[in-house]
This record gives sequence, structure tokens and C-alpha cells, in this order.
Amino acid sequence: MKKAIFFLLLISTISANAQTAKTTTKTPTSSRSVKHEQKVASLLSKIDTLLLINNQLLEHLEINTSLKERYKLYQTENIYTFLQLDTKTGMIEQVQWSLDSDNEGSVTINSDDLTYGFGYGSGSFELYPTKNMYQFILIDKTSGKKWHVQWGMKSSKRWIRRIY
Repeated sequence: MKKAIFFLLLISTISANAQTAKTTTKTPTSSRSVKHEQKVASLLSKIDTLLLINNQLLEHLEINTSLKERYKLYQTENIYTFLQLDTKTGMIEQVQWSLDSDNEGSVTINSDDLTYGFGYGSGSFELYPTKNMYQFILIDKTSGKKWHVQWGMKSSKRWIRRIY
């Protein structure tokens, strides 16, 4: 939308400058058309440069907003265990902390991008605890899809499955 508005403003500026150039020039027809073409070419070059700069700025803004609040930690009832959710993709890691560094680390519960590359940015996914301390419900807030998630100390106890 911003790109379209910016482009329309630039087109109207070209149009106004072209009309001004047409009305103020009092030279013979061939000379006038050459000067007019040079002005149009110069304006088009400036517009191209401005569009490139504008697109780079928009990409930078999109990157900044998509990275903010991308990861979120959720407490479990186990005081040493958190779940880290990538709110953009739905990927989940079980994070274990300890005063003993040998007992710290993380393991993956879900390594699949649940948006299949068609996500809407950070904040799309949210985890909700259930009455069972090992189980959560994961929801994609943009599509309404839900998954049943279980964390555990053994790999056989960690899983995720879609709720239909």
C-alpha cells in the first residue's frame, strides 16, 4: 500500500514537471522535444532511484517488525523447565535451566515450520497450558489451526500432533 501511494505521488510529480516543461519552453519543435525527452529521462532516473531507496527502507521496516517479540518463553509447573515458542513458525523447544551448567540445555519438541513458509509474522502462534502440567495447546491465531503439545524429560514423551 505504501509503495503504491509513493509511486502515485512520483507519477503525479512527473506529470506536473512534464507539463511545466512543455508550457515554459519557447524553442523550435525539434529542440523542444529533445529537451523534453531529456527532462523526462532525468525524472525517470530519479524516480527509479527513489523507488529503490523506498523499497529498501520498507524491507528494513518489515524485518524489524517481524523480529520483535518473535520468541516467547512459557513457564511449566516444573520450576526448571520452560517452553520456548517461535511465534512466527510454531517451532517449540523445551528449555532446561539449572544452577549446575552441566544440567542446562534445550531439546526440540517441534522443528517443523507450521506455516509451511506462508506465515504472517511474529505473534502468529500462542501456547496455552492445560490442566495436565506436561501438555499445552498451540494455536495459529491467523488460521485457527491447533496442535496438542507434550513436553517431557524423555524423547519418547515429547511430541506434537495436529488437532482436527
